[in-house]
Amino acid sequence: MKKLLLTDFNKVETVEAPIPEPGPGQAVVRIKYAGICGSDLHIFAGQHPTAKPPLVMGHEACGELYAINADRTDIKVGDKVCAHTIEPCNACEGCHVGRENLCTNVKIMGTSMDGVFTQYLLVNADRLIKFRDDVDMKIAALVEPLTVAVHDTRRAAIRPGDDVFIAGAGTIGILIGMMCKFAGASHVVLAEINPARIQIAKDLGFDVIDISAPDFLDQCMAVVGGKYDKLFEVTGFQGGYDACTNLLKQGSTLVQVGMPPKGTIFNTDINAIIFNEAELLGVRHHTMTSMEGAAKIINSGLMNEQLAKIVSAVYPLDQSMEAFEKAGKDKTMLKVLIDFT
Repeated sequence: MKKLLLTDFNKVETVEAPIPEPGPGQAVVRIKYAGICGSDLHIFAGQHPTAKPPLVMGHEACGELYAINADRTDIKVGDKVCAHTIEPCNACEGCHVGRENLCTNVKIMGTSMDGVFTQYLLVNADRLIKFRDDVDMKIAALVEPLTVAVHDTRRAAIRPGDDVFIAGAGTIGILIGMMCKFAGASHVVLAEINPARIQIAKDLGFDVIDISAPDFLDQCMAVVGGKYDKLFEVTGFQGGYDACTNLLKQGSTLVQVGMPPKGTIFNTDINAIIFNEAELLGVRHHTMTSMEGAAKIINSGLMNEQLAKIVSAVYPLDQSMEAFEKAGKDKTMLKVLIDFT
């Protein structure tokens, strides 16, 4: 089989390796498509605090079950599947209360262990989730970023009629926006500074406001006639956070999604939290139940027409360097997939 190996920063190579054999409780997935995430680009560029070459990156993928050595009867060889790419210890408090994303000994595929950029992936069989036979695998490859959006909107407890503000119109910001609309939000407004991303979000039907505009806050409030019930900061930068805190409604909820660069300390107007009795929530990774929810949405087909627009380009495995360069430099790209078939 072939796997894509980060051999040095800014360099990936296709190398040969034996197809893994599943031990007790394990399975092997034949990967079809895998997506390049922002965190992969950070690892690729040497900007990740811990992940270093040599490493098989990647945590966004779908495929077919190739082999299984477990007692599961709900899946069989040939089924379309994805794998929850967080490997918890199953022994700490976080794991015991069903929040394995808070596991104190968690391993993340593509970061602290080899990831999904490989033709055959060895996984724990209990982390597999099944897709319907008729699901488009390019859409199924979006299950992990959609899982982030499911997890984050569940954390925010989006309700029908909510007015939602999202700082950042990249892939995750747009997917959160889609999920908020799916959950019944009245208005979803995205803030963005990059002209290409602004146009993409507008083409997808969102209200988008340039955060650099001098009357930015007035424009945001004009859309909904005031401030916002639920807010998501997805950029990881001070400007996005400030925009959110300036738009807090009384009793609102702000979810910090974006991960600031290492060592960054945000300045915060704590009075905006206090006097609005607002909730400030963090999110970290996601859970198996969130991925199950994302897979159910894809299986239902209800969002698949919109999700298909997230896939901007598909590159064959032998053009992986070009795929990384395109994903890293071209702001018109939402999701670049690598075809491992």
